[in-house]
This record gives sequence, C-alpha cells and structure tokens, in this order.
Amino acid sequence: MSAPDDQIKVLVTGFGPFLDIATNPSWEVARLLPTDLPGVDGRVIRVIVPAGSTPAAYHKILAQTSQLIEQHTPAVIVHMGLDVESSAGVFKVERSAPKEGYHDIPDIDRKVFTRAENKKTFGKAPASLVTSLDIDIAVEAWVAACSSLVMPKGLGASKAKHKGKNDSKQPIEVRMSDDVGTYVCGFQYYSSMLQTQKMTGKRDVVFLHLPRLESTEELEIGKRVAEELVKALVDVRRP
Repeated sequence: MSAPDDQIKVLVTGFGPFLDIATNPSWEVARLLPTDLPGVDGRVIRVIVPAGSTPAAYHKILAQTSQLIEQHTPAVIVHMGLDVESSAGVFKVERSAPKEGYHDIPDIDRKVFTRAENKKTFGKAPASLVTSLDIDIAVEAWVAACSSLVMPKGLGASKAKHKGKNDSKQPIEVRMSDDVGTYVCGFQYYSSMLQTQKMTGKRDVVFLHLPRLESTEELEIGKRVAEELVKALVDVRRP
C-alpha cells in the first residue's frame, strides 16, 4: 500500500525477550510511538509499528522483516534493539552491518545461522552494508534535538549505576556507532538493508541501539529519542 503524497512511511521495529531480558525496552519504546509525526517540510511522517515484537531468532527475523517490508513498502526503516553493555543513557545509531558471523551465537530458539545458510541467502552480497541515508547529517540534527533530554533521577537501570553519587539528573547521550555486532541486531540490519536495496536501489535503513530502560519515565525518554531520530532521518532522505 502506497502512502499519500503528503505522507512518508517509516517502519519501526523492536525486539522481544532474549537472554535474561524478559521485557525488551526496544519493543516497549516502539509501541509507545505515535502514529503520526510532523515532518520538517510540512509532510506527515506515518509511523508504522508492527502488531508484535521481533523474535530474537535469526530465521524468524528473516521471515518477519521481509514480510513487513513487502507489506508496508516504507520509505525509511528504523530497527531498534537493546545494547546490554551500554552505559546508562547512551543511545547509538549504527552505520553498517556485517554479512557473516551469525553462526557463533545461538538465538532464543537455540539456533544459529550457519555459513551454508548465509551463502545460500546472501549469495555474493558485500561483506558489509552501510546505510544509504546521510547519517552524519542526521546525527548532527538528532544530537541537537536531544540536547535537553535527561534521564530521570534514581529510576530504573540508572539507579544502580549512580548509587552513592550526586542526585543530579543524568544527561542522555546520542551518538554514531559502527559496532552493531554479529548477533540478532546485526543480522536484522544487514538482511533489511539487502532487501530494501533489491526493492528500491537504496538502503534507507538504520539500527538504533538503546540502553536498559525500565521505568515509565525512562521509556518515555527512549520514545522521545526515537521520535527525534525518525524526524532527522526523514529530513535527510533523498527521494
């Protein structure tokens, strides 16, 4: 289904449980997003969030992501996932994803994506893919838009990190990264870029890594960060 000329469709996804993470903040943030956001050029950004989270399983990711892209034909895609090693309040948008390496770490179904499956699925595709969005310019705008955001004091994941320190609120940090990894995050990012390239000739896709977010207030900050990233990416998108 195509969007009206005054709308730009953006698909946003988040992962479900994995490892010891029963409630994944990437999905909790995704489902908080509004249906519409204002674009800088007056056009409406139509935010599309699936009915359910993305399973943290290679083969299910491949099937679900492909189906969502074909169903919605989004202009921009933002996949989100949890970075379990991230410092509190640090949000990172990833530049690229590797083709291989997904045979090492089993997913939630205790399966890997074997080298043979990789060769059959991705063929002679490049060893890594980089988003075709002007991510450097987008991140500049994203940083500026998020400069006033702070993590709530003494709540959720940040509480343990700052126990015994002063009671001032912690400014968040949003930045560029190029370390999406070779687990389900990197797998989804690579496969999504490859499919959109085949369909449109472009890779207008990014992956956003979130820190641990637990409280309602922290998830609201995550929502604001995601909204500002979506708007910044749409602004730099080339028709």
